[in-house]
Amino acid sequence: MKNSTTYSMLFAFLLLVNFTFYAQNKEVDVKAKIVLEEVEGNIKITGTAENLTDILQSMTYKLSVIKKNLKTENRSTNAQEGVFTLEANENKNLSTTQINRSSEDEIIVLLLFYDENNQIVSKDRVVISDEKKKDRVIILEEDGFEMTGIVTDDTKTKIGKDFYDSFYYLYRDYNLNAKQIVKINEELSFGRNTKIVIMIENDIVFEFLARPDEEFLEAMAKTALYETYQFLKKLENEKKYITQY
Repeated sequence: MKNSTTYSMLFAFLLLVNFTFYAQNKEVDVKAKIVLEEVEGNIKITGTAENLTDILQSMTYKLSVIKKNLKTENRSTNAQEGVFTLEANENKNLSTTQINRSSEDEIIVLLLFYDENNQIVSKDRVVISDEKKKDRVIILEEDGFEMTGIVTDDTKTKIGKDFYDSFYYLYRDYNLNAKQIVKINEELSFGRNTKIVIMIENDIVFEFLARPDEEFLEAMAKTALYETYQFLKKLENEKKYITQY
């Protein structure tokens, strides 16, 4: 119990430090924000963008909604994406969707903005859950908050989506929660095959040829998670070495 309390206090302190540093040093030109409304028992989700500058802004967005039944483990993923332009100081709704939810469902909503180099420049995330665990109830809306634990989905087939779901929930269940964004990409390979590629900071962490086999995809998700963990530990050790020397 003592160790748990100490860890919680340390985590809260580090979170405060991260927030303060990021808020002071990160300049966001376009603010991403997720707006939630209850409509006839359903949840209405709207992805919005606000131009915080006096110049025209143009970029692409991706609004992802991941729903998981915590009892049955059934999962579904829906994503909407497109290009948008904002006049100076303009606030605009980009995409709207509705989803039903029971008390056993956990819903993760992620809104990402990309620049012309396909780099993430703004983001917002909301997790909706009735679970009592604090790490499952996360609403991040403050400007400049450095969000962690982001895994982006750039898959193109059902096989890719199934792998992403398996990997993402393993990633969250094991509480990796890294600052680095983990990218799940799906690329065309030989014939009609596709290749799943896991990347962090433009480095390939793990890749494999996909096939429509549930057990195979779950095994690959576990292997990819292990390789991701090892890569993140390597980055952490390298940063410690640079700090010391």
